[in-house]
Amino acid sequence: MYEIQLFGRLEVRTRGVRLTGHDFGGDKPRQILALLALRGDLHGEELSELLWSGRPPAGHQTTVEGYVSLLRHRLDPAGDTRDSAITSRDGGYSLVAERVRVDVARFDELVAAAEGRPAERALRPLTAAAHLAGRPLLEDVEHPEWAAEAREVYRARLVTTLLDAGGLALAAGEARKALDLAERAVGIDPVAERGWVITIAAHRALGDRLAALRAYDLCRRRLADLLGVEPSAETRALFLELLRYDGADSAVDGAVAAVLAAAGEAHRPGSVTGLLRRAAELAAAAG
Repeated sequence: MYEIQLFGRLEVRTRGVRLTGHDFGGDKPRQILALLALRGDLHGEELSELLWSGRPPAGHQTTVEGYVSLLRHRLDPAGDTRDSAITSRDGGYSLVAERVRVDVARFDELVAAAEGRPAERALRPLTAAAHLAGRPLLEDVEHPEWAAEAREVYRARLVTTLLDAGGLALAAGEARKALDLAERAVGIDPVAERGWVITIAAHRALGDRLAALRAYDLCRRRLADLLGVEPSAETRALFLELLRYDGADSAVDGAVAAVLAAAGEAHRPGSVTGLLRRAAELAAAAG
């Protein structure tokens, strides 16, 4: 069995042997393995188009055949090519499903499994999928356009998975898990506003109102700097809830003052109550 890792650097583990980098026989054989693991069955012409970015050289079919032969040998130096994990049929190539396990395929399976489960049972597969995709896809395959496109597709899928898992964790009362998932999501995509909403709500559930207010301010600044927009009505409503406070709290006082200063308020009210009232007026006006 060949364990093929696409998240992070391309890596193959089999029978106690780990193959990476130049172990595959060069850049093109390594890309062929990545493409077959990622896309499944590929015709030789399509494979050539991808390998040479739409400009395959003369004699490319023979060249691809040579690369595949080299890759087969590198995967199993003592094996018979007829029993290789790479099969050829009708001018195309594919990996033998019974002989390989690919982490990206497992990620997709876990996400799909969550979609068919009730909320209370969907969190586990989503969390497992997020853990599996702990590093960007094909970190060491930088230049081909197909690799960049695939990396972006799975970056977006990972963010969605993290947000879905974070929302379920929050609803299940697992605020710390929700916070970890949401913070990872906004670390990848700083304008994923749903991640900020989960972050704010999780801090509030954990009793850290100051951290929640700071998260709102960071959300507001990220959206303004990167998209030129204000937080949504839902996010501002959450902020207003945080501002409903009638006691003295110097830490919260300072946090809200920072929010107001970032919003361009030149004068700070003289009391915590006045400070919070002014912040609430601004948030309501923005709605």
